[in-house]
Amino acid sequence: MNIRAAKSIQAQRVATILVTCLVWTLSAGRPCAAVETVAFTLHGTHREVSGKVLVEAADGGMLLEGPDRQIWVLQPADIERRASNDEEFTYATRAEVEATVLRELPPGFKVHNTAHYMICYNTTRAYAQWCGALYERLYGAYFNFWRKRGLKLTEPDFLVSIVFRDGGSYATYGQPEVGDAVASVIGFYSPATNRIATQDLTGIEQVRQPGDRTGSLRHINAILSRPGAERTVATLIHEATHQLAFNSGLQVRYADNPLWLCEGLAIYFEAPDLSSNKGWRKIGAMHPLRLQTWRANRAARPADALLRLLTDDSQFRQVATAEQAYSEAWALCYYLINQRSDEFRNYLTTIGQKPVLSDDSPETRVQEFQQAFGGSWRDIDASWRRAADSWR
Repeated sequence: MNIRAAKSIQAQRVATILVTCLVWTLSAGRPCAAVETVAFTLHGTHREVSGKVLVEAADGGMLLEGPDRQIWVLQPADIERRASNDEEFTYATRAEVEATVLRELPPGFKVHNTAHYMICYNTTRAYAQWCGALYERLYGAYFNFWRKRGLKLTEPDFLVSIVFRDGGSYATYGQPEVGDAVASVIGFYSPATNRIATQDLTGIEQVRQPGDRTGSLRHINAILSRPGAERTVATLIHEATHQLAFNSGLQVRYADNPLWLCEGLAIYFEAPDLSSNKGWRKIGAMHPLRLQTWRANRAARPADALLRLLTDDSQFRQVATAEQAYSEAWALCYYLINQRSDEFRNYLTTIGQKPVLSDDSPETRVQEFQQAFGGSWRDIDASWRRAADSWR
C-alpha cells in the first residue's frame, strides 16, 4: 500500500474544495436554519435534497447540507430549481440515514450497527463486526483522551462507514472522488459525504496468504495481527480519526484547517501497537516510522521548516516533500500534545471555531500559532527540536 500516495490524494481533494471556496468567501451570505429544497444535477446525477444552506454566494452558488450530513458544493449552473419554507431543519434519524445509504449503494449491502457507528457492508458479517469493534475502541479512547486534557467536545449521534468486499467494487465507488489513484488507497474519509469508505483488509495482497479463512473474528484477528498488517490497520484508524475530528467540534468541514494539524493529529492517533493482536490499542504511542523519517532528514531540514509547515499546505501534495511533511506534522503534534498541552488545547479551540469557507492568510496562521504558544515560531521550533532529542 502506497500510504504516501493515499494521503496526497486526500490533500488534493481538500485543496480543490478550498479553491472553490475562495471565490465564494468574498460574497458569502448568512447561514440559514430553514429548510431549502434544491433540485440539482452533479456529475451527471440528478438529485433533490431538502437541507440547510450553510453558505450562499451572491451568484447563487451554495454549500447545502442534507439531513444525512452530506454537504453538496453547488455552482449556479448545477442548480435547476429551489424552494424554501419556514420549517426548522432537523437531521435524519439513524433509520432514515440507513435507508438513504442503502439506496445509494449497489444491491447486496447490509448494515451492522454499533453504539456509535453504522457499518454498511457487502463483505462478511464477521469483518463488519471487526471494523465496528475497532472504531468503537477508537471512539472511546478519542473522547477520553480529549476529556482528560480539558477539551470539551460534542459526541455525534452516529457515524457511517462503508466496507466493500473487494478492491474492484471499492474502486468503482471511490473513483469519482479519488480518481484513478483509488487503487493505492485502502480507505478514505470524505468531508463531502462525511463517511469512511474502505475495503475488506483481509483480502488485500499485503496481508493475504494462501489458505486464509475469514469466516470468524478469530481468523480475521489472526490475519490482521501479522507483521506488515499493522500499517493497514493504522490507516483505518487514521481515516476514522479524521471523521471524529470533523464530527466532534475539533475541526469544521470546509473551514480553513491547516493540513499539518489535520494530518499530524491523525498520525498521532494511528500509531500502530505491535504488541496488540489487533494492530492498534492506544493513542499517542511513539511512531517509529515517522520518527525515523523525521530524524533522517533533520540535517537537511531548512531553518524555516516550521514556518513552511504552518503556512504551506502544498508540501503535503507533492511527492518529493509529502513523506517529510507528514513526519514533520506528526512530530510537531507529538511535541505540542505532550509538552505544551494547555496551549495546544487553546489552539485547538481557536481552530474549532473557524467558520465554513474561511480562508486564512499565511500571516493569520502564523499569528494564531504564536499567540497560542507564546514567542516567535523560531523560539517554538528550537524548543521542539531540543525536546525531540530525547525521543525514543
